[in-house]
Amino acid sequence: MFSWLLSLFSAYKTTPPPAGVRIIPCSAVDLYAASGLVLTTGLVINARLDPQRLEDTLANLIERKFPRAGGRLAFRNGIYEFQIPDVFDAVKTPPARFTVENYEEAYNCAGRPELPIALTGWKPSVIPAPDLEVFLRSKTCPKSQDDFLKPNVPLLHVHVAVFYDLTFVGVTSPHIAFDALGTATLLTAWTRVLSGEDIDTIPGMQWDAEPFASFAPGSSSSSVKPKVRRGWFELGWLSQLLFILRMISRIIPDPNEATYFVRVPKAFLNEEKQKITTELKIQESSEYVGSSDVLIAWWLKVCVPLSVYLLASNNLFLAFSQTMYAIRAPTDRTPIHLHVVNSVRNQPIFAQDAPLAHPYVQNAVLSITVPPLPVRAFQTESLGALALRVRRAIVAYNADPAGVRADLRWLCAGANATKTLFPCPPGAEFSVQTSWRAGKLGALDFSGAVAGDEKAAARVVFVHPVVSSGKTVPMRGSGAVLMEDEEVVWMSQIRGKKDWERIRESGEIVFN
Repeated sequence: MFSWLLSLFSAYKTTPPPAGVRIIPCSAVDLYAASGLVLTTGLVINARLDPQRLEDTLANLIERKFPRAGGRLAFRNGIYEFQIPDVFDAVKTPPARFTVENYEEAYNCAGRPELPIALTGWKPSVIPAPDLEVFLRSKTCPKSQDDFLKPNVPLLHVHVAVFYDLTFVGVTSPHIAFDALGTATLLTAWTRVLSGEDIDTIPGMQWDAEPFASFAPGSSSSSVKPKVRRGWFELGWLSQLLFILRMISRIIPDPNEATYFVRVPKAFLNEEKQKITTELKIQESSEYVGSSDVLIAWWLKVCVPLSVYLLASNNLFLAFSQTMYAIRAPTDRTPIHLHVVNSVRNQPIFAQDAPLAHPYVQNAVLSITVPPLPVRAFQTESLGALALRVRRAIVAYNADPAGVRADLRWLCAGANATKTLFPCPPGAEFSVQTSWRAGKLGALDFSGAVAGDEKAAARVVFVHPVVSSGKTVPMRGSGAVLMEDEEVVWMSQIRGKKDWERIRESGEIVFN
């Protein structure tokens, strides 16, 4: 009896921080984005690189410019936090875990998965995703957020697989610590160091940077506390049940998932954009669309399935269907809620009503919500009309910094960051579109790390993401624009296998 009472009271004791570390709590934006996922940004580079030079330059960059990236994730006294070592040590407290595999041959031998980098053609096409995880993650690489909570596990794990003709670089971190553009920020600084640029001239991120602290309760900018977050729904238990039952009824007929890459030539995008621009000029309209608007509208109009995917996390349910918009009844009025994931780094909402003044590698994304439109719009409206819907939502969002601040104040208030929010009400469907395009991963130049005395160009020719979690998480319906080069834009999309077959049978896009 005494031991039970002792354990009860001890549960309320606070655990002091470990010695030799600096503490930064995870922000509400980190918690909102986390979902317990671990993300690997996989780069395929068309040259043989020197692993030692890669490791030395990255370690130096983290220690001097991005110490927060060298931290550890911890859950202490009921709060997730980053613990940044006061001093990094290559053996005891490395800034990143670095692993290497050297292959004494070219990649294309021994029947390895074929990389889709040699494809050509003017029309968009779909390619089954090659299984490249073995070249992007080591056998010891953490695969769940809980793995990162173990003592002294760095936030970053970098695996390098070197062949005679190319190199794979996989950068793995828990999503609670980095978003895709934050990872890209670190990678860009890394290639600048590799190119020989003076590290003192490269902007870094202070270990104690907390740009979202001003939106927390009690701060001067948080006098107004919004009751809701725009575009997202808090549902009662009955509505939640209806939402989930509808999702289950759609996932059962198509239980197996498959990942495909979508290759969209820029020539195709530019031609479609020019057609829309010409139409707007004829109408004497001052509006415009960007290639990203056209890309989103094209994918939704031609290929994107709806509600079959459920991602159960601590803060949201994501659902998409298995039925293509193109084969739905022309009279279908089911509302579609489209969310476009967006970085707030460049929004004028921080100190002095300005964008972030310094690089920020932690999570900094919310979403732009396009006003709901009926399913039939994807059949009856032109590509230009759909692209304009996306563009108008983005323009309105960018013109409303007060609304962005309100979204952040809501997120930072109380336990809102861990609430279960729904992207649409029962009876509606939705799609979430994200893009890594602003990270410019296709422009990364690793020429400064080419092995030996050879002077050769070394650029990223393909980006391959790997996502995992400690529990089985259905990923169908998720996808992202991964990269672009001079000729193409690449997307990754996950669907049910039967869903992909319906897309193939529609004939709207080429399958390779």
